[in-house]
Amino acid sequence: MLKRRGEITAIKDLFAKYKTTLQAPQKSVELETIRVVGEILHITLKEEQVSYTVSSRIIRISAPSIIRQEVQLKSSAVLAELKKRLGAKSAPTTIL
Repeated sequence: MLKRRGEITAIKDLFAKYKTTLQAPQKSVELETIRVVGEILHITLKEEQVSYTVSSRIIRISAPSIIRQEVQLKSSAVLAELKKRLGAKSAPTTIL
């Protein structure tokens, strides 16, 4: 459907192009991971304990083994929540 001159476009449609092409930056994914792990598992992680590789979409947690094991047990729930919050294109695929 062609837009005519003077028609009003919804604001949500104006940014649709950027929403599909842009990816979340590394720091945003790391901070969101800390938030999601805190909400789901009630475990507090520090920023230096979480690292994210954008090219491979892998989150690496360098915390004590008990914490890593808990995160691995609930990794499907954490990844699903991250996919919901960040979008399929920006969400990580693996937690190590």
